[in-house]
Amino acid sequence: MDHPSDPLLFDLVAMDRADRVVVGIPGVMTSIGVLQPMQGLERADRAIAYFRLPGFDGHPSDESIVIDRAAQRIADLVGTHDMERIDLIGHSTGAVIALEAAKAVRRQHPDVTVTVTGIATALPAPQPLLAGVRGAVGTVGAALRTGSLNRRTVWLEYYRRLAFGTDVEASTETAAAADALVAANDDRIALPEDGLYRRHTRDLQRWTNPDPEALAGARVTYYHGAADPVFPPRPTRRFVDRLPDAKITFIDGHGHLLLQTYPQIWNRITAALNHVSSD
Repeated sequence: MDHPSDPLLFDLVAMDRADRVVVGIPGVMTSIGVLQPMQGLERADRAIAYFRLPGFDGHPSDESIVIDRAAQRIADLVGTHDMERIDLIGHSTGAVIALEAAKAVRRQHPDVTVTVTGIATALPAPQPLLAGVRGAVGTVGAALRTGSLNRRTVWLEYYRRLAFGTDVEASTETAAAADALVAANDDRIALPEDGLYRRHTRDLQRWTNPDPEALAGARVTYYHGAADPVFPPRPTRRFVDRLPDAKITFIDGHGHLLLQTYPQIWNRITAALNHVSSD
């Protein structure tokens, strides 16, 4: 694997052999473990790489997410390993990094095929600040519902609404699915510790989606929960409509954690990337 201080994790032999690469980037406070289905995309000519966030998967916790720096490190794969195509898959803030990496590749390597798949994407300023306000209101509501001030109890209750939206209790099926999700992931759900959480989100709060025209020629596809309580559908639709040739699909009944609640998304992603391969 690559040097442990590098945020990118990949098999160097596979990378040198391939002429195309798929790069996965998780959202804040999340391990690359949520992206493990990406391994099914690996082929002799297609390598897999993961972008590790500070404090997760062996990457130093004292660093911060700097979007431009992260994007450039990913874009460097194209030149370093002479790639003909790069497919970028990102969740939430990871989708923002993927978008900026796509811009960098298009500027520096215009002959390279670029695709972006954004899942529950974060949005430009001021939406991250508004998301923080929504999150604060959501955690207060979770505390009231649970009758507890225990941080983990409150966070797990809020996690249910992150996953399925504010109407998670509207049906017994959805409420049961939320309970099952929490139970299955309880030991992997990281509390948003203040210092690390700030280092993960600080740069996003300043991001404005500069130079969207640089995406011309890239294929950009978004999947977004129709009940996402963090980045709601209406501003998300406006954001996507301003990008060149981008498209979005809203998934009914799902919130911000599509990778956990809607595993069928990997069938869609695989089909789309294989279709690009055959074009």
